[in-house]
Amino acid sequence: MASRLTLFNYLPRTLRPTKEGGYFILLTLGIGLAAVNTGNNLLYLLVALMLSIIVVSGLLSEQSLRWLALSFDVPLPAAVGEPISIWVRLRNEKRRLPSFSLRVDPVMISDVPERLYRSEAACFICIDPVSTESQPLRMVFSKRGRYRLEGVTLSTTFPFGFFIKTAARREPMELWVYPKIHPVPWPIRPTSSGALSSSSRDGQGAAFHHFRAYQRGDDSRLIHWKLSARQRRWIVKEREREEGSGVLLILNNRAPDNGSDRWKARFERAVETAASLASAMIHAGLKVSIQTSDQEIGPGEGPGHLDRIFKRLALIEPLPRRVPVSPRAVDPQGRAVVWVKWEETPSEGELPCDTVIEIESGEERADVIR
Repeated sequence: MASRLTLFNYLPRTLRPTKEGGYFILLTLGIGLAAVNTGNNLLYLLVALMLSIIVVSGLLSEQSLRWLALSFDVPLPAAVGEPISIWVRLRNEKRRLPSFSLRVDPVMISDVPERLYRSEAACFICIDPVSTESQPLRMVFSKRGRYRLEGVTLSTTFPFGFFIKTAARREPMELWVYPKIHPVPWPIRPTSSGALSSSSRDGQGAAFHHFRAYQRGDDSRLIHWKLSARQRRWIVKEREREEGSGVLLILNNRAPDNGSDRWKARFERAVETAASLASAMIHAGLKVSIQTSDQEIGPGEGPGHLDRIFKRLALIEPLPRRVPVSPRAVDPQGRAVVWVKWEETPSEGELPCDTVIEIESGEERADVIR
């Protein structure tokens, strides 16, 4: 599918009239016809004035779009229905002339339907010479996933509001939309083995586990400075927890042969439930891993690990029933197993997912939410 910015490969600017501009053009043509038919010099002067206004409008709008440096701050992920704020910085590099009435709109890749998102443009009233202004470009998505921003359009209606002149900038960017997080009744009732007992510790024991690359949200105190300096990138030193073996969160994403729209809606609510449980458990100091029918994220803790879980759940899709089931009833590593099962509709005030969530640890089992 052709890119939405392909046109700008051939035309550095596009120009289209506004509603008021359309009326102005029709009025100019009407007065021009009257001047030709009557030969009235006053009408000729009026037509010349109106045509000069159109020319001046094009020149001033062009200088408003020229010599502008555009940059962005990498946006943080957001949940479904929450705004993603992309801070847009515009620097006017002209030494004497300001830029007026600028608007920055996002351009998504062509395979993203417009019904999945809505956007609020970043608007700049005036940018003084040799100065920088910042405004947020907000986008709200109605479906979880990873989206790609192809670029932005920079437009202005300066000076008279008769025409919209637009330029485009290719600025590829990934936008992450996580499942919606709901409050979880807490504390979760632990099994008799205490596998789900929450801890006030920061989750770092004395035993070394492994080195890994730094990810956003990791505690800066865990950075191994010598190794980071040697490899010229941030390296984090992970340690084992001193207590407990953690929790295995299981979400079966096998689809029935004839998955209805109602089943798909229930599946989305189940994904939100899994994300909500993972968030609550990690914030309670537990080590959490997650397993689906086709993948597993190993145990971990902290904001960085929660971010990895959210990314996995943002991309999870139903699989055909022929895919073998990988989850196990009892985990051989001794972790408590938390199942998300679709059996009944919860009462008002509980998680908005028609599930029963069960915990298994050895032969012990405790219901968490009903």
